Amino acid sequence: MGRTVLKGTPVCNGVAMGVVRYLDIDYDSFIKDYVPTDKDGELARFVLALKNAKADLDGILSEGEKLSSEEEDIIDMHLMLLDDVGFIEAIKRRIKEGIGSPASIQKAVTDFKNMFANMDDEYLRDRANDVVDVGNRVLRKLLGMPETKIEGENLVLVAKDIEPALMAGFSENQIKAIVLENGSKTSHSVIIAKSKGFATLVGVDVSKASECNGCTALVDTREGSVVISPDKDEEEAFKKKCEEYKKEAGYLAEKAGDPAVSLDGKRFKVAANVASPDEMGKAVDMGCEGVGLYRTEFLFMDSDTLPSEEKQVKAYRDLLEKAGGNLCIIRTLDIGGDKKCKCLDLMPEENPFLGYRAIRICLDKKDMFKTQLRALIKASAYGKLGIMIPMIDTVTEIKEARALFEEAKNELKSEGVSFDEEVLFGIMTETPASVMMAGDFAKYVDFFSIGTNDLVQYTMAVDRGNGLVAYLYDYFDPAVVRAIYTIAKAAKGAGIMVGMCGEMAGDALAAPLLMAMGLDELSMSPSVAPEVKEAIRTHRSDDADIEKVLAFETGKEVREYLEGLLNKGTC
Repeated sequence: MGRTVLKGTPVCNGVAMGVVRYLDIDYDSFIKDYVPTDKDGELARFVLALKNAKADLDGILSEGEKLSSEEEDIIDMHLMLLDDVGFIEAIKRRIKEGIGSPASIQKAVTDFKNMFANMDDEYLRDRANDVVDVGNRVLRKLLGMPETKIEGENLVLVAKDIEPALMAGFSENQIKAIVLENGSKTSHSVIIAKSKGFATLVGVDVSKASECNGCTALVDTREGSVVISPDKDEEEAFKKKCEEYKKEAGYLAEKAGDPAVSLDGKRFKVAANVASPDEMGKAVDMGCEGVGLYRTEFLFMDSDTLPSEEKQVKAYRDLLEKAGGNLCIIRTLDIGGDKKCKCLDLMPEENPFLGYRAIRICLDKKDMFKTQLRALIKASAYGKLGIMIPMIDTVTEIKEARALFEEAKNELKSEGVSFDEEVLFGIMTETPASVMMAGDFAKYVDFFSIGTNDLVQYTMAVDRGNGLVAYLYDYFDPAVVRAIYTIAKAAKGAGIMVGMCGEMAGDALAAPLLMAMGLDELSMSPSVAPEVKEAIRTHRSDDADIEKVLAFETGKEVREYLEGLLNKGTC
């Protein structure tokens, strides 16, 4: 095949040159050759396949010293899915109905995948991929398929998707880049690719690369491109680009621990979005100061019963102690009718994105909510804590939540429990209502954290998981930019802290704009923190002309303006 250019979305920065290896696991041919037996025989085959799948993952975990904390956490999650009673029983029920084991596994996977895929939280929605990965592992064991082995060096792996467990086994010396059709910044395969430093693109039409095994490929995430079979001049020029990028990456790594201080002397806080306390080590290495978003949903979703106060205290304390005295903002339960939660009896909803979720559930189930607040306040004895309430739309919700917060503090005082009296109480601003009411909300809280993922979704009325309307999901759209400015202005007027914990915070291109708007904190995936900190250090806090940006009518204009700042050498 001649020179071919593929385009995609960058999720892990880098440039790389290597040899294409196209991965295509052919389940259909093995299923076609599968000879089913009776119901009891099919059940026995499934149980054995399940046992062997667990043994595989246990074997990977036994090599723990070779795994990062992120990889260990992901393998643990896959083991939990293999023990999930609902998932297993769904497969067994279909087998007992006379459906063959392969079809029963595939149907259960589809049902659970759809459940996760409809969730409004991007992190949780991407767990749909984990269900598929786990189901495929069991299916391979059932069908007697060999596990994929990667041979060769300097490879650019191209595939529709790559399972996290397989990604975890890749060597940084062997793999140079990953090119995927599926996946996002929060999918587990991508998280592992980031931890290994692979240049990674998603959303690529990989069908064009199916016949390119052995061809040279040039991957440039800054341009979102893969060039297959380049000419010699193009290849030589790209080698120089790789050397330049390597020097740049080394420079950023050396400066990761330096504070994020603008050219005119203003200091900004760069914090981490984390899903477990174990991620704090990397966050510190990448120069993050504390945590801007810690999700608590999995404490609830992974349990048949509501997590006890003691269990929650332990989890929150672990995070705070690892943060070394830096502020950790922990989000209270953000779960809804679209999320299957074993310990809560939540009814399915026709439109869960606009339904019974987050603070709406917590204020309805006040005992559960106060238990979480008590646990958080108790844990504050071990570090600096901010409690963040999600999905706030009314002053009444803030007042009711704050009243429970104060009630929990008074209870603990009367019980003689010591805690930090300076615990911060804040909210996520992530809906149009929170934008319009920002000035009023600011009177009742200590901080705002702008959740751009949901803010874009609700402002633009776009399902970010729907590819047909994905073009509308843009945090540089003027409607979103103006919403962010309104929130920041209200916070500054009230003298409270304002941060951001959505994907926009981790985009170095957005840094000058957010600085000029007066944001105090940007919270992001640790891997992108060095680049964002450098963007802050190489700009003045007023480099972006806010009035000019607010007058733009398209997201393209906003991007081009910010890219112009970059090209002027201010970044």
